[in-house]
Order: sequence, then C-alpha cells, then structure tokens
Amino acid sequence: MSRTRFILLRLHWFLGITLGASLSFMALSGVTMSFEDEIMLALSPQARVSVPAEGQRLSPAQMIDRLRELRPGERLMSLQVEQRADLAWTAAFQRQKGQRNQRVFVDPYRAVIQGEATGAAFFDTVRNLHRFLSPGGNNPTGRLITGASAVSLIFFALSGLWLRWSAGSRSLRDWLRPDCRLTGRALYRSLHQVSGSWLALLYLVSACSGLWWSSEAYRQGVTWLLSDGAAPVARMKKPGEKQASASGPDWQRVWQRVEQQYGTHYQSALLLIPPPGKTIRIRVLPEGATQIRALDELTINPRTQQVTRFAPYRNQSAGERILTDMDALHTGALFGLPGRIALVISSLCMPLFFVTGLLMYRKRRRQRPARFKEYDE
Repeated sequence: MSRTRFILLRLHWFLGITLGASLSFMALSGVTMSFEDEIMLALSPQARVSVPAEGQRLSPAQMIDRLRELRPGERLMSLQVEQRADLAWTAAFQRQKGQRNQRVFVDPYRAVIQGEATGAAFFDTVRNLHRFLSPGGNNPTGRLITGASAVSLIFFALSGLWLRWSAGSRSLRDWLRPDCRLTGRALYRSLHQVSGSWLALLYLVSACSGLWWSSEAYRQGVTWLLSDGAAPVARMKKPGEKQASASGPDWQRVWQRVEQQYGTHYQSALLLIPPPGKTIRIRVLPEGATQIRALDELTINPRTQQVTRFAPYRNQSAGERILTDMDALHTGALFGLPGRIALVISSLCMPLFFVTGLLMYRKRRRQRPARFKEYDE
C-alpha cells in the first residue's frame, strides 16, 4: 500500500468516526426542512382566505398602512403579495435581537391578521439545530462543528472516489452495484463504496453550499469568485437634493411600478420595507418561473419612486444565479422537484455511511493483531 493511500485511509475513517454523527444529524435535520413550505401550507388553514362576492382586495399601500395601525410598536419588514385570489398575503415583523422575526398571514380582503404558519416555530428550531447545533440560533461552537463537518464531507467524497480508483477497480458494474453475496466487513465495505460513488456529486453540492452559512470567509471568497468583483458604489447626495420623506415612500406609486412591469403576470411579489430614505427592493416571482427562487429584483428610488435597476432572473449569469440561489442550491430546489428529491435521498443515506463505517472499523479492530498492521482494502 502506498504511503499516500495509507494516510488518506486513516484520515477517512478518523474523520468519519469523529464527525460522522454530526453529519448524520445535519443530514436528517435537512431532510426535515426539505419540504417545509409545502408542509406548513398544508397544515395552515390560515394560509387561505375566503373570497367575498365583490372580490375587492386592499392595495399593498393600504395593507401596509393597516398593518402599521394594527401593530404600531413593531417594525414591518416586508409584505408578500400573492396573485392567487384565495391565498393570504404574508407580513414579516421584526423582533428583538436574538429572536426570530415573525411572519404572519393576513387577509387581503379584510385586513385581518390570521396568525403564523402552523409549524413555523418547529421548523425555525430545526433550522437553528441544522446550522448551529443550537435551538436558540447562532452558536459559534456549533457553527465551527458544522463547518468542519461540511469540509470533511468534501474530503469524504473526493478521497473516497480516489481510493476506489487507486485500488484498481475499473468495472462500471463494480462501481455502481453492490455485491450482496458478500457478508460481514466485505458487505459493509461494498455498500459504503457503491453508495458513495452514486452520491458523491450530491454530497459535494450539499457541502460546498452549506459552508455558505458556516464560514464568513468562505462566503466572501465565493462571492468574489462568482461575481464581477466590483463593490457597490454608494450613491452620493447631490447638492440641493432632498432626502426621502421621514414618513417613508409612496407605496401606491411603488406598486404602480410593479404593475407597469408585470401587470398580472406574476405569482408573488415581496416588498422589502426599508427604513426611511433607504433603497426599496422588490422581489417578484414571475408567471411561469421554473422554481420558487427564480426571482426578478427591482430597485426603486425611495424619493422619486422610479425604478433604478431591474434584474430579471433569466438574465443572470451562472455565477450570479449560484450566489442568488445558494439556499435553492443547498436544498436542490434550483433543479426543480427532481433535484429536491435527489438531495433528500442523499441526506437519508448519510447515516448509512456512518453506520457502515463504524461496523467496518469495529470488525477491523477485532481482527487486528497486537502489532501494527496496514489496511487490507
């Protein structure tokens, strides 16, 4: 056995034993969140509204004013407008630092808050556990462990493929089909290797995208690599130019810009409500979008209510789409329903690698002689 192969094998099983449980937990918690939007929608009757006979909805501007009246002491952060007549709109209110922001359904016909989605608190806890190993949110130690686990998953995928290749296995049949005639350690090894060959690419996608939330340095590096590298230039106030009104923009005129651009050819429009004087951003899911994160973005001047930038999703480069859709890439939603199912299957298989790895290690330890012996792959 070559020295390189020996070292890689040692690192492979050592990291598997030390971080395998963490990876398995992250994988299973990720599966729990894979279809959270669909699950919460199915469990939330408050996400639907009864359409009155006249069918007249409030305008977004009227709804924003009404929500501020209903909750005067809270900051309204966003309002998501739905095109479908029977769907409730969604409003987000800011909470204190360390608490999750609250998203509630509102009736667009009666301006009534109908409550949070069923299961919202549960999925928020699962998300914190998945990212930080802590139900309460950001945990530096948990973030470090999840980041190390993601890096180890990249190592597992690449080293596992190299170890199989260097072992002399060239038959496609051997690579893609386990030999179920084997028993004991040989069977565990076959299942471990074949499953890894099938799922290596999916694990690389999961790990490389998961590091986006674990490491700020990684996030900055990927952003620099995939973007044009130009930092946004702050717009300087010209002499004599007035600041936006402290009361905020004219949302009626802002919404008119959306209607001028799309008419009724959209599925939803998310109005991000900034502090007074700050740039307004609106994310629109157009009609016929390939996936739920295929959002166009409009940037609007808060003083003039004119569109200063229009960025359709279809015009984005591959790098811009990855940066915009990192969450969709991580969950597989970027590739539609087949991609989501594939990522779920790969996550469900993660405990298989941990268990088969432990079984192989245990059997090898039992068979190991008193003196040092190399791996006999």
